[in-house]
Amino acid sequence: LRKLCIYIARSRPFEIFIYLAIFANCVSLAMYKPMPKSDVDETSSVLDTLEYIFIGIFWVESIVKIIAQGFMCHHGSYLRSFWNVLDFFIVIVGTLSVMNLETGGIKALRALRVLRPLKFIAGCRPLQVVMNSILMALIPLMNVAVLILFFIIFCAIMGMELFRGQFNQACADMHTGEIPENYMHPCDETLQMGFMCPQSYNCVDWEGPNEGITTFNHIGLASLTVFQIITLEGWTDIMYWSMDAIGKELPPLFYCNIVVWGAFFMLNLVLGVLAGEFSKQREKIEARKEYLRKKRNDDYKKELEGYELWIREGEKISESEAIKEQRRLGGKHSYDSNHLEDNYDDLSNLSEDRRNGCARCWHNLFPSLRERNKVLRERIAKLVKSKSMYWIVMFLVTMNTISVSLKWYGMPEEMNKKMTHVEYVFTFIFIIEMTIRMYGLGIEQYFRSKFNTFDFTVIFASLFEQFYVRFFNGADMGLTVFRSLRLLRLFKVTRYWTSLRNLAAALLNSLKSIVSLLFLLFLFLLIFALLGMQLFGGHFVFAEQVPRVNFDSFLTALLAVFQMLTGEDWNVIMYNAINALGGSNNYKGGICSIYFIVFMVIMNYTLLNVFLAIAVDGLADFEMMNDAEKEDEKKEEAEKTQMLQELHNLDNALGDGDDVSNTHAPSIELRNRGSVYHADTPISIEDSDMSSDEDNLPEHDPENWIGPKSARSWQSDGSRSRRTPRPQTQTVPIVPHPSFFIFSPTNPLRRFCHWIVNLRHFDNFILFIILLSCIMQMLQNPKDLESDNNRFIEYLEYGVTVIFCLEMILRVIDLGFVIHPGSYLRDPWNVLDAVVVLVSILRVAVKRQTVKRLTNVMLSMRSLKSINRIQKLKNVCLCLIKSVGSILNLLLIAILLTFMFSVMGVHMLEGKFFYCTDSSKKTEKECMGSFFDFPSNDAENRKVEERIWQKHFFRFDDVQLAMLTLFTVATFEGWPDVMTNMMDADEKGKGPVENANPALCIYIVVYLVVMSFFMINIFVGFVIVTFQEKGEKDNEASILDRNKRSCIEFSLKVKPQNKYIPNNEEGLRYKLWQVVSSSIYTNLIMFVIFINTIQLMMPYHGMSKTYEEALETVNIVLVAVFTVDIILKLAAYGVKQYFLGGSWNVFDFVVLVGSFVDIMVSKWYTNQMRNNINVGKENFMISRLVKMFRAARLIKLLNYGGEMRTLLFVFLKALKSLPHVMFLVILTFYIYAIIGMQLFGKVEADPDNDPDYVITRYNNFENFQNAMILLFRCSTGEAWHAIMRDLTPERAICGKGSENSDCGSPFSQLYFCTFVITSQFLVVNLFVSVIIDNFDYLTRDMSIVGLHHLNKFVRKWADFDPKATGRIQHEDVIKLLKRISPPLGLGKKCPDRVAYMRMIGMNMPLLQDGTVEFTATLFALVRTSLDIHMPKGVNAVSDMNKQLKSEICRIFPGMRSKLLERVLPVDEPGKEVETVAKIYATLMIQKFYRHLQKKREEEFQKSQQQPLVAGLRIPHELSKPLKRQISGELDLESDDDEYNNISKKPVHSIVSNLFNSVKHKRGDNNNNYRGGSTPRLSHRQKDIELGELNNSANLLTGDI
Repeated sequence: LRKLCIYIARSRPFEIFIYLAIFANCVSLAMYKPMPKSDVDETSSVLDTLEYIFIGIFWVESIVKIIAQGFMCHHGSYLRSFWNVLDFFIVIVGTLSVMNLETGGIKALRALRVLRPLKFIAGCRPLQVVMNSILMALIPLMNVAVLILFFIIFCAIMGMELFRGQFNQACADMHTGEIPENYMHPCDETLQMGFMCPQSYNCVDWEGPNEGITTFNHIGLASLTVFQIITLEGWTDIMYWSMDAIGKELPPLFYCNIVVWGAFFMLNLVLGVLAGEFSKQREKIEARKEYLRKKRNDDYKKELEGYELWIREGEKISESEAIKEQRRLGGKHSYDSNHLEDNYDDLSNLSEDRRNGCARCWHNLFPSLRERNKVLRERIAKLVKSKSMYWIVMFLVTMNTISVSLKWYGMPEEMNKKMTHVEYVFTFIFIIEMTIRMYGLGIEQYFRSKFNTFDFTVIFASLFEQFYVRFFNGADMGLTVFRSLRLLRLFKVTRYWTSLRNLAAALLNSLKSIVSLLFLLFLFLLIFALLGMQLFGGHFVFAEQVPRVNFDSFLTALLAVFQMLTGEDWNVIMYNAINALGGSNNYKGGICSIYFIVFMVIMNYTLLNVFLAIAVDGLADFEMMNDAEKEDEKKEEAEKTQMLQELHNLDNALGDGDDVSNTHAPSIELRNRGSVYHADTPISIEDSDMSSDEDNLPEHDPENWIGPKSARSWQSDGSRSRRTPRPQTQTVPIVPHPSFFIFSPTNPLRRFCHWIVNLRHFDNFILFIILLSCIMQMLQNPKDLESDNNRFIEYLEYGVTVIFCLEMILRVIDLGFVIHPGSYLRDPWNVLDAVVVLVSILRVAVKRQTVKRLTNVMLSMRSLKSINRIQKLKNVCLCLIKSVGSILNLLLIAILLTFMFSVMGVHMLEGKFFYCTDSSKKTEKECMGSFFDFPSNDAENRKVEERIWQKHFFRFDDVQLAMLTLFTVATFEGWPDVMTNMMDADEKGKGPVENANPALCIYIVVYLVVMSFFMINIFVGFVIVTFQEKGEKDNEASILDRNKRSCIEFSLKVKPQNKYIPNNEEGLRYKLWQVVSSSIYTNLIMFVIFINTIQLMMPYHGMSKTYEEALETVNIVLVAVFTVDIILKLAAYGVKQYFLGGSWNVFDFVVLVGSFVDIMVSKWYTNQMRNNINVGKENFMISRLVKMFRAARLIKLLNYGGEMRTLLFVFLKALKSLPHVMFLVILTFYIYAIIGMQLFGKVEADPDNDPDYVITRYNNFENFQNAMILLFRCSTGEAWHAIMRDLTPERAICGKGSENSDCGSPFSQLYFCTFVITSQFLVVNLFVSVIIDNFDYLTRDMSIVGLHHLNKFVRKWADFDPKATGRIQHEDVIKLLKRISPPLGLGKKCPDRVAYMRMIGMNMPLLQDGTVEFTATLFALVRTSLDIHMPKGVNAVSDMNKQLKSEICRIFPGMRSKLLERVLPVDEPGKEVETVAKIYATLMIQKFYRHLQKKREEEFQKSQQQPLVAGLRIPHELSKPLKRQISGELDLESDDDEYNNISKKPVHSIVSNLFNSVKHKRGDNNNNYRGGSTPRLSHRQKDIELGELNNSANLLTGDI
């Protein structure tokens, strides 16, 4: 039976049958239609019956596998596999779900039937590989998950303290008592700080936004709201509601910080971990493949060698047998194998000629025609591969592209016919081109190229489309989509563009690896869709209508989860689900939110981030292809150069040598004259064209020729070389060329200008003026340019313009204008400065308002002048520019794809996006007059509205609008509305019909997968990779990688920590210190902080006064406990040592003081509110702000636990890399904010608060603060497309005194599209790349020492050096290293021998008192752990130290030389540096010698023993050596006393004692010999002994 089960379980038909059963089960689950109130139709009843069949099939599968493999006891059994456990769990759950049990828990298990599709993973190997990689990534993700959870709870508690109960009032009509739709937001009449209700409205109690879900009333809803904010969906609405509730000062600060630290930082840690883990898995797979390939090649080589050996032996045997046969025959017939072979060839050739005789006759009839055909084919093949043919094809493709893109809605019929004929012509031309290529290359050679196959497919698809539309009227059936296939000819351009072809090939290779991930993604989408049908199917029934996004059928459920996957309006779906199951006050509604949270975590932040890892892999292949082709090009150029040189030498040999030399002499002389400015040649004044007065000038190195703060260096050809700029403190020489032909380098005026512009504070002064100019632009009023405020700013602008003009004049005189190298306009940054100055002069000269607005827009670029004056900011900007240059190929492919889809959309959807404001009217003729509108489905509350025939802003009427629509869709904004309009599109010129074309959703889904999931992830990955590679290129020639550089920098800059220990061990302070420093006390305080966290999570809106007073009492008790804690620490440490002991002590004290202030302010505020006294705006803000001290204590939880402490340490280190990136982000936002104020500053909010109009009182460009908040919103992708739409002249609402044409701008589309590309795809991703770059330790090999390990050394050093003197005894270093776990330390169980070897390798300098320094020890520890330029012998120590010192000075130019001399000592002649290596080498030699002596004594004693006659004897004397070998110790006895005595002696005494001990032991041996105990050693034995001793010493010192 078991053999049969094994055979069945391993058979392929059984596996296929199980797959088919799983697929059929998925189909049955998809066909199930949930209905309200658990009703069941006939189809669902049949499907429930089929459920028993599927359960039986899966039980049979499980039983067969259990019998075949065993259940769980032995290795390899059924339940030992995770995937089998998953299968078994699904079968058990399915069985329980079909039982006739009416309990709620069992009925809920029916929803778990949707897990059956996971059985596909158990049987599909590629899916298991992807899942295993994801599961491996979950291990480093745990710390990040804990950090994110802490952040959510912390922000939720702060939000509860700030906004609890503030969202529960809204404006209601005084007459009806109803809240209109446009006033469903919080109001504030008590404090009068937020939104005030208009006349005839009053502020009444309200459940809150989204039926009370989006509030901070208790910890559950607050945490859900914070999670929604960090997903960047709907967070601006919450911020605007908060501004309506308590004013607009505090909420932007609170919410923007949540977005920055939560969304941009913490969620991107998840992205970085997944990308790093998948890269590591890919490296492992590649290493495995390389190993298997080498092994396979070795096996082939061995087989080949064996085969060759066998052949040679066979040849020898055959020759010997032939000779024997010849001898036997007596030489009558000679043996000639070649003759036999020739005869056989003749026979074969003869038979071949006979077989092909007919063909030969045919070819002989037309020999000239055959030759002409061959020549013609060769010429055509050469023609189709020529450059001229390439340009002809490119021209035809361009013309065809233009003709296809000319289609628009409303095109005249005559023009449409002409365009159709043009299409016929292009199709005929491309058919001719294809035929010519086939004839010239041959059919087989033609189809070997994938591009040719692609052309062939496109041409015949175009022919089919034209034939079908022409003769079968295919347009009526909606098959005009085939016309868009001809656009695929655009990709023929990739055949001729090398880098673009490589990128396309890399992307195709990435598509192969992404197939399994797409299938896994679809599998999880299927599971969540089926689970949503089980949970929410039939429940989305509201009073108004059923939402379009629901779970009532499989198609709508699948579209719903796909919309959630993109993150667009996922919160709206969650709100509908919560309200459908009872609302936020029902436990069912709260529990169903877990479904959406789990979906977002698994799908959005796990599976989708895998696309980035795959994209980066593809980009790595692209870089490898480009590098390989560059090498090939270099080889070709070298070959061409070599060939030309050979031809040149041949010409010289044929011609007259003297003439040739005379001919080339001038060129050689000219080349030598041009080498005056070479980097290695000093400038000679005699070689220049200067006057004789310049003879007294010093010689300068051209490498130092830099303009003021612009880091210039010049080569011989006058071009700029990329060299690291010298420090600005050095003297900058004048450019050795006349300025304006009149100012020589010795001119006094030019020298004065040069001195001015190179002053240390000159650039600081210019930066201050730039800052002043930016502030003036921020304070401008964009609505009225003639206001008093703007006039005052204009007067200040005159002075700023004068200063910038003077700066430009000084620099032009100093550097020259444009002609010679190093002049002013040769630097792009100076060109930018000149443009800004000219614009400033134009603004002063011209007074027209139009010119003023234009110049204000141009003057926003003035802030870019600061980039050239801050070197690190300039480096970041150059990295960004470099990344932009690298992604042009990718951008071209993205544009081609978008263009192709846009033309496809135009052909399918032109003129179908019309609608009437009265949804019952479907045509323009019907859409006339008025109709009744019932906003709340109330017959009494009705309004009369005009019917207006409109068209959607995002539509497909022409290619331009289609590309704009698809671009917004690619950013995941507004695409559900676009898809809904597409599915409802019926006919041209008519209104929508619900689900008229549901199949069109495939179009938008495919575009999202191709563009958003794949191309944009590649785009983002390209920016990140390019930014990191640019940062590494500056140090690519260095021997130190990034990890080694960061560790070395930390070890050289960090200082030892002060750890206070009282001197008097018998005093009270020492005992208190022992208490507060113990781990038990620390754990107790952390437990109290945890209790405080629980207490902060317990308040809720509407709690009783008794409950509130109880919580206040608990808060006071906890504050008292923290007060006692600080008092004990002050008594133990003292006031000075307490505040100097660390930043956490200061933090605790500040939080405690804030807690006391909070208690007093809360008491006062409560009394004022009870007495109905208005506390005022300022007092209210103070009362809210001091409550944050309650939540601030939670931050200390981050210091509890090693992993969280390490995460916090690396986070603080990452902040040092962020300022310049953040400054560039702010600079980008500033420029766009100033431009937006000038373009859209007059657009005002809708006075009627129309929900469809997004320009509100907070979301506008009326001032700089609102503009910055609006742009920050757009950078997060929050409804930026709606803002762009409402700022166009057609929809913009102008303020008073402005005409409709005077507000809004037709450039809004260009403005917002460029901002989204710049901010979302470029600038913000620099921030992400810095974060990922600093947190790569999460996925790095744990055996590699990193920056996060070094902080533990600093903490452990304080145990041996509590006063932070920076010195400890060298024997304490071993104890210190044993307290630190590997890879940095040695661990507790490390043998002394290994510790001694580590100390010998570290080789720190030893001071006179036997101590070592903190910096030298940490540096040596880092050096040995990472193997940084380690010496390989005694003589190489000084040389390697010199090389490493020079490398560190090059990388860190500001490093002190005295510090490097202490950590990297160099032996000087006559002065030898004492190091710890000599001590521990001596100890190792002593141990080795004693071990050798003991071994020889034991051998002698064995030789003197009498042999045993009978019985066995326990070898007691061998027990100690045996134990020593097992334990790894050199001696069985402890050497601690001897080690301590030796370590206290000077070095020279230790070395001398070594040889004295050797001499005494030899004397003792001689005396013992005289006494008859042991024999005397012979000279040979002495030589062997000393030789072994010398070898051991050389071995030890050789590793230093």
